[in-house]
Amino acid sequence: MKVSQQIVGVNQRLGNTAVPNMQGTTRYIFDTITLSNVTSQTLTFFSNVQSRPFPASNLTSNKFEVGESLAIMGITWAISTASSNAGLFRSTLNTGASVTNTLNFNLYIGNQRVIKDLDLNYGRFGVGEAYNPATTKNVLHFETPIVIPPQIEFYATLGIQISSTPQAFPFILGLFGQGTLLNTKSTF
Repeated sequence: MKVSQQIVGVNQRLGNTAVPNMQGTTRYIFDTITLSNVTSQTLTFFSNVQSRPFPASNLTSNKFEVGESLAIMGITWAISTASSNAGLFRSTLNTGASVTNTLNFNLYIGNQRVIKDLDLNYGRFGVGEAYNPATTKNVLHFETPIVIPPQIEFYATLGIQISSTPQAFPFILGLFGQGTLLNTKSTF
């Protein structure tokens, strides 16, 4: 099944029959949470995202507007060496170098867990990809896209077990894939 068919199918099962007429797009959403100075913690991404304006996040709500949806085709994560959000994307990204044990990822859509306890510390297993081959792997492509429909709240949790006390740096989590945008006229 094509990703576009999956987006349409999920939305139609929810009673949203207008999605085939929406504008197709490629989308990358991200959120940033600052690590605490403790070895075990759980970060919650995309919840209360309105309190973290750009450049810490590129969303204003943890649900998409009418006509918007996203088929998540992969995930990215990184720890920034910037000490504030002002320099977040101009800094060198240290992709999980201080995270040596576990990155336990869960994704919730409409309070239903759709990814359960996925260990993102793939450097240990040799799978996934890296933006830079010299760094730890920090990109994971999904075999099956997961659709976030419009008007449904979503959030992700990341349980972190670290062998040494981390510095309080921003941790960035991103979701990417194909999606739809509201189209009031015609599809381009």
